[in-house]
Amino acid sequence: MRSWVALVKREFLEHRGAFLYAPAVIMTVIIVVLSTAILMNQPELAADAEMPGGVKFYEGAYLGTMLMWSVYLIIALLFYFSDAFHADRRGNSLLFWKSMPKSDLEILGSKVLAAYTILPLAIGVWALISGVVAYLFSIVIGLIVVFYNAPNFFQFLSSFFQVTIAAEIYIFMALIWFAPFFGWAAFLGTIFKRWSIPLFFVIPALAILLERVINIRDFDYSSKIWEFILFRLNFGGDEPQDFDPEVWIMSNESTSAWEMISYGLSNVDYMHMAIGVAILGGFVVAASEYRRRLIDA
Repeated sequence: MRSWVALVKREFLEHRGAFLYAPAVIMTVIIVVLSTAILMNQPELAADAEMPGGVKFYEGAYLGTMLMWSVYLIIALLFYFSDAFHADRRGNSLLFWKSMPKSDLEILGSKVLAAYTILPLAIGVWALISGVVAYLFSIVIGLIVVFYNAPNFFQFLSSFFQVTIAAEIYIFMALIWFAPFFGWAAFLGTIFKRWSIPLFFVIPALAILLERVINIRDFDYSSKIWEFILFRLNFGGDEPQDFDPEVWIMSNESTSAWEMISYGLSNVDYMHMAIGVAILGGFVVAASEYRRRLIDA
């Protein structure tokens, strides 16, 4: 167990730049930009009489930051997977980790475990900080805009809790849903190292082109590979028909986490989610076999 903890901790220490320091810089830039925008546009804000509800304004801002951090997390994990499976070859450090009582499969499994636990948690902390920052800015705007009342402390706690719970569950499901992409990047990284990111896009593009060329004789230009990629990218599904963003933002009622979660859970294709996890596992096994045979050779 201690060796697993050491391996996961090692992954965080080696990639803390992307999951700890870079988010700190991004958070600082956001604070500076928002502060500058408020200071530069204070007269216009003071004259604005049409503002959304105080609670919903905060929740919309918090949800926006959650979306931003989730996009950053997925991109960061994509680069992490493209690098992590071959990073320990540098400086012969792989020879040290090979000396541990852990197989290549277990070592690569620890990297996947880190990608689904401690690394998202690091980004999650910054997302929580963003929620607090969004509330502080809503208070500042409430002091400037006459017709806008910032949520009180108890409304803030309720909205903060509801949005956090719903957003974290959505992000976790998204990480599982995009597991095939992470596995593909990791497998390419094991073989091609730094060239894995370009090949991550080039190889599927060539496969789609080849598939369409083969199907030209039947006047069929569709591509199963492209359909699979589009299906995976459309994680959120269609927007509910009874949802009106303008009505939602102008109301002053707290968002229900359970309503958001139940809607998300009811629209998940669990069979395809399980298939995606299996694909990730297959790529990890294939990468571990490649590493084991390459190093032993």
